[in-house]
Amino acid sequence: MTLGEIKDIHEKVFNLACEKKHNVFIWSIDKYLLETEQMMQELGYTLHARMIWDKENGIAPAFTVRFSHEYLLWFYKKGNMLMPARDQRGVWTTVFREQSTMHSRKPVVARMMLEKMFPGSEKLELFARQQAEGWDCWGNEI
Repeated sequence: MTLGEIKDIHEKVFNLACEKKHNVFIWSIDKYLLETEQMMQELGYTLHARMIWDKENGIAPAFTVRFSHEYLLWFYKKGNMLMPARDQRGVWTTVFREQSTMHSRKPVVARMMLEKMFPGSEKLELFARQQAEGWDCWGNEI
C-alpha cells in the first residue's frame, strides 16, 4: 500500500472509533520514520515517545549494517491522551529487547506492555496478522 492509502485508512478509523481519550501506537522502521511521524501530525496527533524494539537479530541488506530494530511510536491528541494505569507509570522503558521470530511478527512484550498500561481500555489493531484476546483485530491475514 502507498503511504497515502495507509493514511486514508487511519483517518477513517480514527474518525469512527476515537471519540474519547485514546492513544495511537504505530510501528515504523528507519526508512519510514519521518513519513510516519508527518502522517500522524497531519492527522492531528502529537508524538509522545519513540520506543525501540531491539530484535537482537535482523537483516543486512547489501551486506552493510544489520537492521536490528523497529520503532513503536506513541501518539496522542492534545488534551485527549489516555494515561497509563497508575501502577504502570514509569515502569516501562523506551527500549525493549526480544528476538524477532517471523517476518513482521511484533514482539510479545509490546502487546503485554500496552495491556498492562491500559487495562480495561478498548484496543484495536490495524493490519493485524493474528487474533489477540481482548483486542479487535483488523487485517487481511486474519
